[in-house]
Order: sequence, then C-alpha cells, then structure tokens
Amino acid sequence: MKKIITIAAALGLMASMGTAAFADSASTTSTTNSTPSTTTSATGSSETVAEPTKLVPEPIISAGEEVTNPTVPLILTVNTPFYFEPGGKVASVLAPQVVDTTGNRVGSLLGEWVEVYTWLGTAWVLVK
Repeated sequence: MKKIITIAAALGLMASMGTAAFADSASTTSTTNSTPSTTTSATGSSETVAEPTKLVPEPIISAGEEVTNPTVPLILTVNTPFYFEPGGKVASVLAPQVVDTTGNRVGSLLGEWVEVYTWLGTAWVLVK
C-alpha cells in the first residue's frame, strides 16, 4: 500500500511540474513570437492579445503541383501472389482488395505484369 501511495505522489508531483513548465514556456513563446495588439474593454482597462504565428507558409500545394496522371487502381478479387520482379520468385500473397499501381506495365505471353505498391515496397502482379 505504501508503494502505491508513493508512486501516486511521485506521478502527481511530476505532472504538476510538467504543467507548470509547459505553462511558463507557452506564455513566453506566445508573447515573444507574435505581435501583440491592445484592446480596451468597457470598464476602461486594457489587455494585450497576442496574434498567432504561422508555422507553415500557405498554401502548401501551389497551382501546377497537383497530380496530372493519376494511375488506375487494380482490383484483386482472389488471393494474388506478388513478385519483386516480373517472372521472379513469389514474395508473398495479397488478399482481395483494391491496390494502387505505379503505372508501370510489362506485357508477356502469360498476361500483363503490373507494378503495385505493397507493404514491402513496390512489387509486380501478373494480371491475366
């Protein structure tokens, strides 16, 4: 029981120290990094309001940077083996799902090899 009380007291002390340190750093950074403006209330007292600063310039994506050639997704309806190179050894198997393609395709006598994104990186799937 003493151990539980000691641990609880230590956690409470650490939490209060962290809260106090966070409050001190938040108040100093908000006043030093921004341009303050003064407003006057109806009672005649004034208070300083800090304007927020922008961390990232906007817009992040500007005109002309959008994707112009979207790839066609591949719909797998059965468990499908995938390969790290066309005609190579089987790397693993994909369950039925919709996968994104890279746009690379290679034709062969067996069908068409399509490069897809997997959890192991890019791989090839034989489409018949």
